[in-house]
Amino acid sequence: MTLRKRVWEGLRVAATIVWRAMVHFIDDGGTVLAGSIAFTSLFALFPFLIFLTTLAGEFGQEEAARQFVDLALEGLPEEVVSAIRPAIDQVVNVRRTGLMTVSILVAVWTASSGLEALRTALNFAYGIEESRPIWWLRLQSFVFTIVMSISILVLMIVVVAGPFIWNFLEDLLKLPASWGWLYTGLRYLLAVLLLYAVVALLYQWLPNRRLRGHEILPGAAVTVVTWLITASLFSLYLQNLGRFSVTYGSLGGIVVTLMFFYLSAAIFIFGAEINGAWRRDVAARLRAERAARAERQQAKQAQKRSTQVPHLANPDDRR
Repeated sequence: MTLRKRVWEGLRVAATIVWRAMVHFIDDGGTVLAGSIAFTSLFALFPFLIFLTTLAGEFGQEEAARQFVDLALEGLPEEVVSAIRPAIDQVVNVRRTGLMTVSILVAVWTASSGLEALRTALNFAYGIEESRPIWWLRLQSFVFTIVMSISILVLMIVVVAGPFIWNFLEDLLKLPASWGWLYTGLRYLLAVLLLYAVVALLYQWLPNRRLRGHEILPGAAVTVVTWLITASLFSLYLQNLGRFSVTYGSLGGIVVTLMFFYLSAAIFIFGAEINGAWRRDVAARLRAERAARAERQQAKQAQKRSTQVPHLANPDDRR
């Protein structure tokens, strides 16, 4: 097969997978699940920040938590940031005493509820029925939230140390001041890689089936790329066409935030549907190859039997 034919075949397979993913997204009620995830995620965002900043305070990293939140908000549309920034600042800047308190445990429990909504959507996308007991699912989400918070805390320290590392490299390698764009690019690259890692982990660990690494790569890549494009287009739409304050008044900022969360949830579900369509396509091709191999083997055996010399039926010919 020539390179051109391989390219066209790859494009045909990709288009087929995207189309099947769209059909399954609609059939599985992806639009309804996206609404549930959007509300649950917004509801769980602030408890998660409470736990995260409290955990950072226990390790003396309050400033790192603030800088990390600022970095995370840079990727969101300005209209969304302006709606939730006052509440986030209020949550982040409030000092809390004691990590293992009832309020913090409730915050972790509420934050883990967002993962349960994601788990339901992934099971639908992969065509998997949930058979694990609810207490185990809740415990898993609880632990996953804590592990994710600790991982983000480690990343916070790296983000805070970033300028010092860059200044050290500038002095060591004698980099010109005009290369400041490289540091900015590396920061955004780190944010994109973090987003990809989080999406991939959610795709792999939340469903009621452990998927291999190559089975989640297509959907995770589609999710990250589509989300970045959607965030940019949504920001342009709000700047030029969107006037939600006219319709919703003072609630316009909340409506914009929920819409953005809704679009993000729909993209997340669609990425999972891409993984599901990819798995089904690979399984169908493997079945077709096995069937073709078995058919070729049967044809060879039949041809071999037909070419064998038959025994002479005349008894006189045996002499």
